Amino acid sequence: MKKKILILGGFGFMGRNINPVFANNDNYEVFNESRRTDCDITNLSQLKSKLSEINPDIIIYAAANVGSINYVTNYAADVVHDNTQMYLNLYRAVSEVNKDILIINPISNCSYPGIIDVQHENLWWEGAIHSSVESYGTPKKMGFIISECYKKQHEIKTINLIVPNAYGENDYLDAEKTHAMNGIIMRMIEAMKNDDKEFWVWGTGMPIREWIYMPDMGRLFKEIIDNEYYDLPNPINVGQESGISILDSVLIIKEMLGYGADVLFDSRKQDGAPIKVLGSKLFKTHFPDFKFTDYRTGINNTIKYYKEKI
Repeated sequence: MKKKILILGGFGFMGRNINPVFANNDNYEVFNESRRTDCDITNLSQLKSKLSEINPDIIIYAAANVGSINYVTNYAADVVHDNTQMYLNLYRAVSEVNKDILIINPISNCSYPGIIDVQHENLWWEGAIHSSVESYGTPKKMGFIISECYKKQHEIKTINLIVPNAYGENDYLDAEKTHAMNGIIMRMIEAMKNDDKEFWVWGTGMPIREWIYMPDMGRLFKEIIDNEYYDLPNPINVGQESGISILDSVLIIKEMLGYGADVLFDSRKQDGAPIKVLGSKLFKTHFPDFKFTDYRTGINNTIKYYKEKI
């Protein structure tokens, strides 16, 4: 019997990077749902209807109202409302349709306190989320709390994975909506096409970030499902405990493009938290053989993708 996997947000950045790992596999039947398929997760009745129709074994929750740091600031009320509402509807729908559905829930590392350098799981509750991303980080943390409450009352099982900043192919082509590193790559390709002699980095370039190549998340989801790793620590970081400054990332992209512009900094733009690096101890314990894509390789693949798109 094939396992039915429902990817909510299946046509977005994460969803489009999950689908290939399950393609042409006789063990799985994958369903992609989003607003474009009349499954608006902010609409409880639509979501319940889809769950009843598909009756999945597993939901991968890849949906979100998200964008750049400027986007989640400018549309803070919409971002906090939509993401909170989607979590509430997800768990209410599962509880009313089929409590045996397993939910795999990726949580952004911006849900960690803004003052922590290396983000270990035991520090997740040790302070406030950084103000620059509170509209997005708060509902992601609330999603964890909601999952725990539905586990207590309805025994719904959730795997909560805290993930670092992501980059890679298949993201938005709007620099305001796309993820940060993809936005830098897009803007630099456009600047190079325009023969601009200067490239402006949003912020000071000093923040240090850990990055994950989004196709790696697809491979990780498949490894969890293939092996039924359903009793992981809750939550668990998808961590490498390795970061790089925004400036150094910009210089890598500049080198790979062969772009000779001067790099300047728009300090009027927000930096966000100074450091966001995920602790890796628990992840390495439970996934000792998992191989992350080398950063330069992932950046090079992403550059090739956006060169074809813009």
